[in-house]
Amino acid sequence: MSCYTELLISPKNFNNRNIALAVITMEYVPEVLLTGTVYNNRCEAVEGAVVRVIAVASLIKKDLGYVMTNQFGEFAIVVEKNPQINYQFDIYEPVLTS
Repeated sequence: MSCYTELLISPKNFNNRNIALAVITMEYVPEVLLTGTVYNNRCEAVEGAVVRVIAVASLIKKDLGYVMTNQFGEFAIVVEKNPQINYQFDIYEPVLTS
């Protein structure tokens, strides 16, 4: 994602007499951040699960890569924002190391 905006609010804006107003303008970005959480059959978050991301358009599939879940079972990936593309996630159990 190539566009980023940060808003900084000082403590003086949090008293009862002031209202913090801000206008944030961001350029159009042709990407979207997809996020998710992987759970096991006991509804516990799975750390280290591998998520394969595939773009599916009509009958064509394109492998976009792999991401791993964090300690909370969460993952994120930036993909093209296109109404003609569906995204498929294949989830693999964590790789165990000895």
